[in-house]
Amino acid sequence: MGAFEFDNNTHLSARNCGCGCGCGSNAGSGEACIIAQKIFDQCRIQKCLSPDILGPARAARNHVPNCNEMLCEGDIIIPPCNATDVIIKHLELTKIEIIRKTPSPLQSGCWDIELKYVFEYTLEFRRSDGCFIGCKDATNSYTLKLTLFGSNGTSVTTVNDQFSCCGSSDGGPYCIAEGNALALAAELKYPSCGCGCGCGCGCVSACSCGCDCGCGDCGCGDMTMGGPVAVNVTIGLFTIVQLYRTVNMLVESAGKCLPEACIPPLSNNDPCANFEALSFPWDMFSPSEEHKSCCAFGPGYSSPDCEFENNCNNACNNACNNACNNACNNACNNACNNTCGCNNRSGCR
Repeated sequence: MGAFEFDNNTHLSARNCGCGCGCGSNAGSGEACIIAQKIFDQCRIQKCLSPDILGPARAARNHVPNCNEMLCEGDIIIPPCNATDVIIKHLELTKIEIIRKTPSPLQSGCWDIELKYVFEYTLEFRRSDGCFIGCKDATNSYTLKLTLFGSNGTSVTTVNDQFSCCGSSDGGPYCIAEGNALALAAELKYPSCGCGCGCGCGCVSACSCGCDCGCGDCGCGDMTMGGPVAVNVTIGLFTIVQLYRTVNMLVESAGKCLPEACIPPLSNNDPCANFEALSFPWDMFSPSEEHKSCCAFGPGYSSPDCEFENNCNNACNNACNNACNNACNNACNNACNNTCGCNNRSGCR
């Protein structure tokens, strides 16, 4: 949508603002043209950030006196050698930073967004008898990638003296992100049996340390291997991300606008899996002005009702409907979903 277009093809006229905008008999009632920040696309994400995602706890800026002695900001926190328990307290999502917001090279009107969430909290260490040992201010960060619809960009420059500190800007879209975090767990990390990463399934048998790492996991350990070497935390993240533009429009409120859930990546490690699951981008060759859901073809989240999920479900449903009569549709749908992998959105193209 261009900067000079009006939603629903509405035009300013005397019927919108009365005689001279305020002196007519309908002043203060009826239709009104407003400037609004219209949401073009939005979604919500509920993500459990495990130690595999966050990495070990790192030293944060000092907030509590004598809490982070002899540690530089960003250093991995090494617990006291006599600590047997750790508690995470006072967790805060201190900052959300927009790292990147660029037009999608594959889908017209879609925008690739990268956000950084920074968490700060306090770790309290205790001995086996429950006595308090000390505390350390800690931090972790998480980078979120997603693709949302924001319409095509414009070359119009805008200025608003209500926010004179910001100067002039382009026509958007603008990104807004909200978030909240919950502390779920904290645990001490002990030295592993020393096999080294990449040792495969032979780790436990080769070392005979009895740590039961599991296939390909050589990072576990216990207190028999020595004192704790790091702290692993698990954080629950709730976030809503929206793309909006400033438009002229007529509105009638119907209540709260609740975002749908984002679609998680097909593969966190293989961007080709997401790319190959996308429909061919016909609108790239003949652009469409209609709103659509955007699909991330890298390791990121996508708009609700992303095309590759719809294509998968439609392929399964069409196959089932062609093969079965009305009496057995439900059973057939289940069988079809299991057959073509639609439950995990990885088997249909």
